[in-house]
Amino acid sequence: MSAFGDAFTALKSVILMQSRLDQLDKRMATMASDMDGLTEAMGMLRDRVSRMEGIIEGAAMASRQRRIEE
Repeated sequence: MSAFGDAFTALKSVILMQSRLDQLDKRMATMASDMDGLTEAMGMLRDRVSRMEGIIEGAAMASRQRRIEE
């Protein structure tokens, strides 16, 4: 019976490992989706900062131009 018990324990371990691998696969898919969302958000943030920089640079150039004209 010891061999049967060992085989049963080994089979149980394999099934448990497969279950854990399936859970890990689902978690990795979720993380990949989260990373895609973060990448998109980072791109949108970069675009907003670029527009703000453009506005600030434009205002600075206009201010310098007014000082030169005065």
